[in-house]
Amino acid sequence: MTGTPGSLVRTPARIAAVAGVTFTQLVRMRLFLVLAVFGVGFLGLQFVPYQGQLGVEFRGVQQLQLIKDVAMGCMQLFGLIFCVGATALLIPRDTEDRILYTILCKPVPRFDYLAGKACGVLALLFVMLLMMDGLMSALLWLRESSLSAELKLSLQQQGIAPREMAPYLEQVYAAGNSGDTQRSIVCMFLGYGVLTTLTLLFSCFTSGTIVSMIFGLGAYFIGMFQGQLFTAVTATGEPGTSPLMQYTQQIVSLLLPDFSLFSVADTAAAGTPLSWGMVGSLALIAAAYMLMHLLISAWLFAHKEF
Repeated sequence: MTGTPGSLVRTPARIAAVAGVTFTQLVRMRLFLVLAVFGVGFLGLQFVPYQGQLGVEFRGVQQLQLIKDVAMGCMQLFGLIFCVGATALLIPRDTEDRILYTILCKPVPRFDYLAGKACGVLALLFVMLLMMDGLMSALLWLRESSLSAELKLSLQQQGIAPREMAPYLEQVYAAGNSGDTQRSIVCMFLGYGVLTTLTLLFSCFTSGTIVSMIFGLGAYFIGMFQGQLFTAVTATGEPGTSPLMQYTQQIVSLLLPDFSLFSVADTAAAGTPLSWGMVGSLALIAAAYMLMHLLISAWLFAHKEF
């Protein structure tokens, strides 16, 4: 029986086994080719012309900020497309390859199967984000080192004493890689973890990959702008918020997370401090949403006919 204590003890092993198969399956799709495009694009940043009329201290800040903005934007775009596309493809592909029937004929609970699928997607996403982050960090370090040396030389030529260079150098260091940038990437990963389980939930009751992708992307954009959406609806109606609107907003917030909570890259880029306490709070929110999505998915999956 799947509800016995012994079966529950074996749940992590089953989830890990399904996650390993899913990870291998996704790697065979050659998604790592995205890293090659990412690397070539980053090399191109070395040759982007900057505003030469600015002082070297401001030009250096702009260069580092551009590298960081482009890298974070690529990570966000790739994470969105990968989470929705790869997750929506998993169950239909397992059904076509008859893998699903082989797995479900064995004593594998639906929850373990779905959780393993989600963990496999997130494992590959984690590896690719880690590689992108490493490439970004290496490029930022190289540019920061060269710009700092260039800035020191320029300030010396202007007759500025070494002890007076600190404010200029701090601007360059602040625009480079920082702890806030790394914490924003962690928050980004948490948000895409929620999106992965939500797309998996959609794939349990939709009829195909394309429909699941549309539902997943739609849920993401609604979640990103649900605050503005409800504000606009309230503004066009009568003053105040009706009880029906309040209940609707609560239901939407419960089922569709506010993905703007996890999109803190702009906050970090603007220099606003991002503490580990905030990251921990977002991790708890993400874990609650992911568990809820997986439990609903398991129930729907158990009642679905293949």
